[in-house]
Amino acid sequence: MLYMKKTNSISIRELQQNLKRVMARVARGQVFEVTRHRRPIARLAPMRSVRPVNPWPDLEARARAVFGDRLVTPGASQIISEDRGAR
Repeated sequence: MLYMKKTNSISIRELQQNLKRVMARVARGQVFEVTRHRRPIARLAPMRSVRPVNPWPDLEARARAVFGDRLVTPGASQIISEDRGAR
C-alpha cells in the first residue's frame, strides 16, 4: 500500500460540504477515501514534499572534467544579467 497512514472514509456530499476542513486535514497528513454510494472512488492524500529537481546533478563534475581548474569568466549568467540591465 502506498500510504501507511489510517484512511478515513468520506462521502462526496460530506466532502463538498466540508471541503476546506477536509483539505486542511489532508495538508496535515491525513488520508481520505472518497466514496459514492458507499463504494470507494478516490483517495485524497497529502503530496510528497516538492523539492527543486536538479536536471543535471553532475554538471559541476562534468564542467571540471572539461575545463579543469580553469575559471571561465565571466559566467554565462553574469553576461545575461548584464545584458538585461535593470529590467
